[in-house]
Order: sequence, then C-alpha cells, then structure tokens
Amino acid sequence: MKSCLLSFNIYLLAAAALGGGCGSHYLSPNKEYATLSIFLQGRPADSLPVQIGPDKATVYVAPTPVLTEDDLAKARLVDNPDGSYAIQLTFDDNGKLVLEMQTTSNPGKSLIIFAKFPPKGWTEPKDADAPAIEKPHPGQPRISAWLAAFPIPRNGLANGSLVFIPDASHAEAEHIVRGLNNMVSAMNKQK
Repeated sequence: MKSCLLSFNIYLLAAAALGGGCGSHYLSPNKEYATLSIFLQGRPADSLPVQIGPDKATVYVAPTPVLTEDDLAKARLVDNPDGSYAIQLTFDDNGKLVLEMQTTSNPGKSLIIFAKFPPKGWTEPKDADAPAIEKPHPGQPRISAWLAAFPIPRNGLANGSLVFIPDASHAEAEHIVRGLNNMVSAMNKQK
C-alpha cells in the first residue's frame, strides 16, 4: 500500500495547497518548491512501513499527516561548528497548536518527516512501470525522502519549532529548506 501523497506531481500538490488553480500562478517555474508531510508513528496493523536513516530502520507511519507545508511559517538550515547540520521548522499559529496537541498526547511515539523536493521544472513520470519517486536510478538525485523519525519528548513540543537531523546530504537539505520557504512565500502571496 502506498500513500497517495507519494504519487502526486509536486505542481499539482502545490496548486491544491494554494487553493486550486486560482493560486497556482504564484508558482514560478524558475524556483524550487518542496512539500512537507509530518506523520505520527503508527501501529503495524494499520500503517505504512517505511525505511528511514542510514541503517534503513523500519518504522510504521500513520496514513494521514498531522502537519504539512500549509502549517509552516519558515524553514532554516542550521550549520553547526562541528560540520553537522539540521533542519529547523518553525510553524504558524495553527501549526504550533497542532504540534503541541499531537506531541503532548502521543509521548513515546515519533514524528515521521517526509519531504518531496524535485528540481525546477520536474514532472512526474506517467509510465506506470516507472520507478517509485523515492528510489531514483543510480547516479540520479533523489526527489523525495523520508527524512527523520523524531522521538517525541515526554512533555511534547510547545514552542512551535522542530529541529531534526535529516537523512539527507547537505545539498539536499539546502534544497529542501529553499523549496519549503519558496512554497511558504507563494502561499502567503495567495492569501
């Protein structure tokens, strides 16, 4: 079973996020866009198994995201002095509330973070036998990824921000952050 989210064309998804065709003119073909879905960890009986991290640990993902790029205020790449890096997501008022409610009511679970970050002008293959978007051909850049399984702290997250180490290269993390901020900017123009 595959989530419908994984098979959407980024531009169709963006158009839907912007309220259909009326807002899609804010998406420039010369910019990178990214989408974000944050899911709660689910139970094996009713969830999608995905592999995350360099060790490809299997985690189970609830079928519906609790947060998306619609709930995002901004994204930022955090470069640490030791050469490591993280992605910081700061949510809008609605996103802060949802983040706090979902994390305080689900201690001990994880937030599973997925992003789709295709290059400018990308369109999804129409061939039914084409490889899945999260598994590119060798030598091809990824255009989507399960980025992290973030353990929910005992007291939840009440500050409206989430910082996680992505299972992504630095270049991919930069692309994701740039794409998310471009998407947030486009959605704000539509409002």
